[in-house]
Amino acid sequence: MWMTPSPPESPKSTLRRALIRARRNLDPDARAAATRRIIVQALRLPQIRPGSRIAVYQAFGSELDPAHLAREALRRGARIYVPQVTSMSHRRMRFVPLTTTRQTGTRPAPRRPLRSTPGLRWINLVLCPVVGIDVLGYRLGMGAGFFDRALAFRRQRSMWRGPALIALAFDLQRVDSVLPDPWDARLDGVITESGFHSFLQRRP
Repeated sequence: MWMTPSPPESPKSTLRRALIRARRNLDPDARAAATRRIIVQALRLPQIRPGSRIAVYQAFGSELDPAHLAREALRRGARIYVPQVTSMSHRRMRFVPLTTTRQTGTRPAPRRPLRSTPGLRWINLVLCPVVGIDVLGYRLGMGAGFFDRALAFRRQRSMWRGPALIALAFDLQRVDSVLPDPWDARLDGVITESGFHSFLQRRP
């Protein structure tokens, strides 16, 4: 019986796998210290204020966990939103509000959409998970495309681009290029343990 050979792995998939492995193998003490520095810096963002709408991700695997940041932002009077998958087959998601600090951990978002959910265009700040991020601000995700589809409207605007898009990541996730595809989201900045790195000055 003939065996069909597996297709070769793409350079982008190879990069994704290497970055996930490096993040997973980060020393626990170094990871904890870096996470604290990142969260402290993120809490200085001007959007962390009363009445502001902030979308955060729910950490998966070795991703940096923004739960403490979400709790503190709620305490300061911001409104927090988390992603909820609406269609797995079409890779679609929306953001639904959290109303108590007990909901800011890594639990799945509520299954039923809550009322008064704004479109992502009306969120002030989106904190994005990344596997890798390059010098131009292009984001490498897990490959499912949920965030890229949710942020597709950004590519159709020449002036006002909607919410500020900021990644939370470790320095080891910064690379020269993530080999972006045309549909990949481009972020405004990334916060790592070494500080805030802006990509706005690199816009074409």
